[in-house]
Amino acid sequence: MSGFLDYLSDKYHTENIKEINRRLIELSSLFEISQILNSSLDLQRVLNNVLLIPMGRLMLTRGIIYLKEDDIFSARLWKGLSDDFTKKSLEISTLPPETGVLERKELTGLGLNKDKLLLQKNHLALVVPVFSQEKLIGIIAYGNKLNKKPFSAEEKDFLQSLANLSATAIENALKVQEIKNVNQQLDQRIQQLKTLFDIAQGLSATLESEKIVKLLTYALMGQMLVYHYAIVVYAEKGLHKYEGKGFSQDAIENLIQEKPQLTKFDSPTLTIKISDKTLANKLLKIGAQVVIPMRHQNKFLGFILLGEKINKEQYSDIDLEFLATIVSQAIISMENARLFIETIEKQRIEQELQVAKTIQKKLLPREILQLEGYDIWGINHSSKEVGGDYFDIIPITPTRFALAIGDVSGKSVPAALIMANLQAGLRTIISENPNLGQVVGKLNTLIYHNTDLDKYITFFIGILDSTSHEFTYVNAGHNPPLFLDGDQNFQTLDEGGIILGMMPDYQYSEGTIKFRPGNLLVCYTDGVNEALNSQEEEFGDKRLMSIIKENCSLDSRNLSDIIIKKIYEFCEGVPQYDDITLLISQRLD
Repeated sequence: MSGFLDYLSDKYHTENIKEINRRLIELSSLFEISQILNSSLDLQRVLNNVLLIPMGRLMLTRGIIYLKEDDIFSARLWKGLSDDFTKKSLEISTLPPETGVLERKELTGLGLNKDKLLLQKNHLALVVPVFSQEKLIGIIAYGNKLNKKPFSAEEKDFLQSLANLSATAIENALKVQEIKNVNQQLDQRIQQLKTLFDIAQGLSATLESEKIVKLLTYALMGQMLVYHYAIVVYAEKGLHKYEGKGFSQDAIENLIQEKPQLTKFDSPTLTIKISDKTLANKLLKIGAQVVIPMRHQNKFLGFILLGEKINKEQYSDIDLEFLATIVSQAIISMENARLFIETIEKQRIEQELQVAKTIQKKLLPREILQLEGYDIWGINHSSKEVGGDYFDIIPITPTRFALAIGDVSGKSVPAALIMANLQAGLRTIISENPNLGQVVGKLNTLIYHNTDLDKYITFFIGILDSTSHEFTYVNAGHNPPLFLDGDQNFQTLDEGGIILGMMPDYQYSEGTIKFRPGNLLVCYTDGVNEALNSQEEEFGDKRLMSIIKENCSLDSRNLSDIIIKKIYEFCEGVPQYDDITLLISQRLD
């Protein structure tokens, strides 16, 4: 009997020590997270850490952060959710300060049935309130875990602790953002006064139209904080000059023909106050809010259109007076100094981008290797900024090739260097062990230990066997590649796990498909489906699938050319700020 009691005592003692150790590890982890959260006052970075850290550690499928704005909880950051859902606000008015982690079903008991239905529709399982000084400032909602297991009490405690830790960081970031907004408005007024002073001191009466257009572009965009603008200068020989962004060229060409009506304007005018209703409707239809006549020595040179401000503010009388002064006095003296500074900065950025482009170019395959019985093609179209897109074709044996594609977060040299690290690590690891789950697991741990917490990589890799025609793959949070079978049905390859670099020693699962004659696999980065047109609409997966179906009889190279051509046609000349990368393979008949 005594021995049995001693056994129970030892067992209890051991379990108690394990529980203490677990608590210490959890506290250490929370302390580390607290340091990360409080290391920055940038709201976007704080929210990224608040959302992505638990998603990575608990292997959650989706998540969203709402912040309170004018008694409404609006979505500020989300992962794994559609934009349509995020446009809807929560109706939660308040919760008791002692409220902890809530399961979705518990919202009904609090009179929040509509919120429950909204969360249920989008597969969000938990609601974590964020309190600061007993005031509800935010709501974090998480989806289910990848392993489908219920949340344990310890995991709920972790999420609640994280919410408590993040409250101060979020509130501080919000205050800093508010101060920045106030300072920005003050800086804008100071800059306006300085601009007007410089104009009065350095005015030149003779200006070339091209120089006017360039200088006014920077001045108006910087001072009025707008994305959409159009500057039209009439030329004597009818070759009118146009520069703009956000307005379609066809719409501007139509307005150019309205010169007799536009010459009637003597000063900047709000579109809604134009007496000519036909002209006003044309301008409102394309989103123009202000019309500014360009006059020099009583001669009508052209007109300027400005769209909505970024901050959604209305144009004030002060804004219109300032615009009139800038245009009438031709802001050459002030803008020359600004252009000189911008030229130097542009040269520095271009040098940095050139270094990154060189790195990126050397890492991509110089020759597209072919596997017997298959047609393989990969291509990377760089944007103006260097991104972290990567693809590779790695022979393992004469009959087995590894096909890989990835996208590193961020831009420029840092992203290119991380991509270099990824490529070197992949080629080393896969040569030692072709087991994909283990390869991706080691890559993930390598990236985790060699990059910051806010750096990560979406990655997809598969091994194609030309003998068995099996394709074994692992998807680490990348855009699911599209597999088109012989019945013209698409299958998305999403088996795998979380993105690389989020947490170490993660176990990735493998998926397998079988290529039959004519089957086609298209791997791509988000520069394809997230390409934007002038209406800020995305190219989208559905449009991509339609193009693939219509052109699946083409070889891989021509198919990739068609896809890229369709993307550029869709974007209508709008600059793209992300790389476009495709890796296509198809089994020959």
